[in-house]
Amino acid sequence: MDAVGGLKRLAEDQQPGFSGAKKTKLSDNTQPSRVLHVRGLPGPATEFAVAALAAPFGRVTNIMMLRQRSQALMELESEAVAAACCNFYKINPAMVSGQQVMLQHSRHSELVVSPGVSGSGGSAGRPSDVDGPNVLHVMIDNMIYPVTLDVLHTVFSKYGTVLRIVTFTKNGQFQALVELADSAAASAAKMALDGQNIYDRCCTMRIDSSKLATLSITGNNDRQRDYTKPDTADNVTTVRPVLSLPNAAAASHIPGLPGIAGIPGSSMNALQSLMASGGGTGIPGLSTPGFASAAHVGLDAGGSPVVLVSNLNEELITLNDLFIVFGLYGDVQRVKILFNKKNTALVQFTTGMQAQLAQRHLHRVTFLGLPMHVAISKHNNVALPKEDHDASLTKDYTDSVLHRFKQSGSHNLQNIYPPSASLHISNIPMEISQEYLESLFHATSPSIVAFKWLPSGRGEEELKNDRRMALIQLPTTELALQAVVAAHNHKVGEKRYLRVAFAKNATVQ
Repeated sequence: MDAVGGLKRLAEDQQPGFSGAKKTKLSDNTQPSRVLHVRGLPGPATEFAVAALAAPFGRVTNIMMLRQRSQALMELESEAVAAACCNFYKINPAMVSGQQVMLQHSRHSELVVSPGVSGSGGSAGRPSDVDGPNVLHVMIDNMIYPVTLDVLHTVFSKYGTVLRIVTFTKNGQFQALVELADSAAASAAKMALDGQNIYDRCCTMRIDSSKLATLSITGNNDRQRDYTKPDTADNVTTVRPVLSLPNAAAASHIPGLPGIAGIPGSSMNALQSLMASGGGTGIPGLSTPGFASAAHVGLDAGGSPVVLVSNLNEELITLNDLFIVFGLYGDVQRVKILFNKKNTALVQFTTGMQAQLAQRHLHRVTFLGLPMHVAISKHNNVALPKEDHDASLTKDYTDSVLHRFKQSGSHNLQNIYPPSASLHISNIPMEISQEYLESLFHATSPSIVAFKWLPSGRGEEELKNDRRMALIQLPTTELALQAVVAAHNHKVGEKRYLRVAFAKNATVQ
């Protein structure tokens, strides 16, 4: 169908755009098609802002902008994708650049645009026709969880075909270069993902266009990958996360991701957050089933929730030691020291991502004189011993009151740091002195390098009396880790226990 002739026949295109005060009623009699009709667009709306409405559900294959009418026609990859998109916006507001728009099925079965043709101030073309860079430079801030090649591939493949990814660390910050198949996909990904979190409340992406025309990859490994080579195309692990919900009013997570794990798994609330922010500002990033939601969501990001810890000091190690140490990075459910190999243990977390976080931070960290070797286990759970077996080497911590992350929205989620010589101490009663705390840490450390009281945000005039938090620096990371085991949950008052964790900075200033 010729676009100009088609436009003359479309009664749907003849009605003017609407404002918040006057809304045009949409007809429910239009037959489903893979072309959607968008009305009431704001003047500065771009192709990519319109495409962002449908991006979570599937690929946009064609767009025609009818600017004089404040309308657009958008062709999606299939009727199923278009139906999912249209059904969602029947019950949720569609927002573009802060303005609500109307969206319904078009009477077109497909959108065919003649070269050089535009009608009624319209502009048309496939997104791939837009010139521009197709390599993106991605920097990750507040990187609490590991960001792997598979995670990046999952995030960016929503917006187009990912050709190559290279990851690297520069000035202590994890970064990546992501090459997409065309500049339109890169532009859509940049617009949608810049400033968004990969995981809930962390791993924030800052995205710029790279000056590179393409990425040169000589070999595939865990730091770089060329997805155009046959040996990698079949080995891509699809991460099956849930969309993060930065909107405090958003409800429960719905597993799955449109365009990755299937359209039925879309997250309505995450899309509502997108609409409220203005449509073209981006879809919230992927989130693991975080610490607070782990009990009912389970493992979605791949990997076992169990780590295998070896090279332990079998003369000194205890189950409680392992519970406290690994509890710095997740809620430990069970711990088992192997009967025939007592320098090796299994530690089970609530989620696979907690296990990965612990593996990342604790592998090769020295504890009780030996560097621990931490790896993800092939087992998915730690079995409890039978009633007639010795239970001294296995313990269930499911109901422990010492879990750091079980409360929804806990501040502990935002204060997870790698091992260092500096510790953060909290929940300190006002009557506890610096001398008392230093004497407590002298039990595991021969000296104290530095000590500093921290305010709780009640104003500088109360700084002298506000002693509920403090920083302490010990000579080594090993001594600091032993101090965590000794001092965490130390009773310092009636129903008052110290909370000890690694500090943000490696030194106390």
